[in-house]
Amino acid sequence: MIIRGVRIGLSSLHLIVLLFFIWPLVYCSFVMKDATYLVWTIPLIFALLAIPIINSYSVGSQYAKLLPEYEAQSRSLRIKQIGPAQFGKPVRIEGVVQLVKGKWLCRPALTIFDGSASIVAQRSSPFDFDISPGDNVVVVGMVTKRFNVFGNTVIHAIGVKKVENFIPLELNESKSSGMIYIKKY
Repeated sequence: MIIRGVRIGLSSLHLIVLLFFIWPLVYCSFVMKDATYLVWTIPLIFALLAIPIINSYSVGSQYAKLLPEYEAQSRSLRIKQIGPAQFGKPVRIEGVVQLVKGKWLCRPALTIFDGSASIVAQRSSPFDFDISPGDNVVVVGMVTKRFNVFGNTVIHAIGVKKVENFIPLELNESKSSGMIYIKKY
């Protein structure tokens, strides 16, 4: 569903919660033959659908507003160059998607590999298009930690774009301890 150019996502988890709370009211209404239970069902359905839709719209519209600023300020880096010095700074990485998680929660996380290392790019709203393993992407976002104190480095993805292919590592970049690795693209 798209509202004012922002893709809205209702996950399967939202629908499971909706059914979990609606089913007892509908069941009691038919078993007791009393329609007053259905009076409570309609506002409950509205609330359980409106809250995630409003949240998804507000997060998606904020990403749309922030994207031009992040694209202008971001610096292109290889994943192996990302570390504690980049925390809180906008970056641009390019690579191949190895794994996609969290689609069913509408909070996708992409594991991206660029030939030097891999990193997770997370987002709090659904993507505007379908991304699957093997796709080449460019991610613009902020470098953060997964958890405030402990946790690994991730990129909070503000913008994700599919590209035809990306620039592979140079030969001198792919050397590690005297070995040359051959990459498949």
